[in-house]
Amino acid sequence: MSSFLRDLLVSIGVRKPERSPIGLRPHRDVVLPLAIDAAYERVREGFERTLGANIYLDDRAARTLEAGFGTINQERVRASFESEAIARTRVRIEAYFPAGFTPPKRSPAVDALADALEAGVGH
Repeated sequence: MSSFLRDLLVSIGVRKPERSPIGLRPHRDVVLPLAIDAAYERVREGFERTLGANIYLDDRAARTLEAGFGTINQERVRASFESEAIARTRVRIEAYFPAGFTPPKRSPAVDALADALEAGVGH
């Protein structure tokens, strides 16, 4: 687009639409001193006990757990697992929201689960 045309459009108030942050979900990474299977079970228990969430996706082969809170079109929390060593697993905890929902910068559910997992480290 020529600078003349761009300047003309700006002068009459036509501007580029603001971009929404794509792919920026509230998340935290926690490293557990556990083998991946034990970390998976610890997180699964955390979803149920700490968050009181219902697990909707339990795919051990894909190393993914996803839970929600029983209401339609509400936040879901997903945990994915990456083995860093025989007894060390990185867990990524992310909040997912319905389409069209502007995600907040932080998620109380993500923070509560990550805090509980970190507090259990070493026990």
